[in-house]
Amino acid sequence: MEDVREVSAELHRLAADEPLEPFDTTRILERGRRGRRRRRLLGVGGAAAGVAAVALVVSLVPNLTAADKQPTVAGSQQHSALFEPVPGVPSGEDGADQRISKEEATRRCALRNPQEHRQLSATGGFRSGSLTTYDLKNGAKEAQCIIPGGDRPTAALVAEVRRLPATADVAGQLKICSVLAWVDVTNWQVVAVDRSKALGQAVLVAVSPSGRKAMSCNLLNDKTLLGGPGSTRFLTLTDIRGDDPALDPADKSARTDLYVAGGGGGPCSTANCSTYNLTGWGRVASKDATDVRLRIGSGPVYKVPVSKGGWFAFTWVNTSRSKLSDHPKVAAYDRSGKLVKTFQ
Repeated sequence: MEDVREVSAELHRLAADEPLEPFDTTRILERGRRGRRRRRLLGVGGAAAGVAAVALVVSLVPNLTAADKQPTVAGSQQHSALFEPVPGVPSGEDGADQRISKEEATRRCALRNPQEHRQLSATGGFRSGSLTTYDLKNGAKEAQCIIPGGDRPTAALVAEVRRLPATADVAGQLKICSVLAWVDVTNWQVVAVDRSKALGQAVLVAVSPSGRKAMSCNLLNDKTLLGGPGSTRFLTLTDIRGDDPALDPADKSARTDLYVAGGGGGPCSTANCSTYNLTGWGRVASKDATDVRLRIGSGPVYKVPVSKGGWFAFTWVNTSRSKLSDHPKVAAYDRSGKLVKTFQ
């Protein structure tokens, strides 16, 4: 910080002692470079001071054209283009998975759904980026709200997302998830993803830049469900609690087992089902795990990889006939095919 202050002082002194014609950006940049060499500013702070010098020169001339501007810090320009702040809510990962009161959840959902005047049905457990529902009155249509985080998507981003399929590339999927949650996850690291054209569905798991937060995002091609049930869910990995999907809530290790899944079969007769599907995600604690395998009855095995951090996701469709009494099996295996963890 001392290096930056010294660079700033040199640049302001230079601007005061040797005034230029208004807005001659080429000359002011060249003069900044000469001053830097003459005063050996790079000798004070190395390459970091050089970067700071360029940024400070640009800040002295606020109406530089786009061609004159130096590249902005990663994510800052994108955020201003794709998102708007939500009053009273921090942006980015700080606004994800906040445990908030019903009053605050109601306030945020009113920003998202101003036409909805019903009360939220739950009495507690409200978390930003996760689903809640409104009171279901007689004859009223069911309505949900994914409690907003701190990044409201612009109309342009919403329009772009509505044209994207659930099976879009990873960058497109992160945009969809950002619109669903009102949390900018466009720079989060995707650690697991699986897509099914048969289901028109994708499940994605991403981890925040700091590694503190994780998100699961269930994407559907049916855009009438945009913002509907199970669309996004956030976890604070450094604070796993009893209401999180940990298989052992008492396990407070950095890589505790996590698992979420949902699905079903059909059409079914009194004894058999012609298809079965299951979607979900999780994390396996064992570092030996290399894949997760799913199977029902005597049908074929569906296999998905386990990432370096233990994460996995699946969108499984079984088209082999199974018995009505059969239950799906989900388990993790190591490289040699040895069972290391049973999830279901």
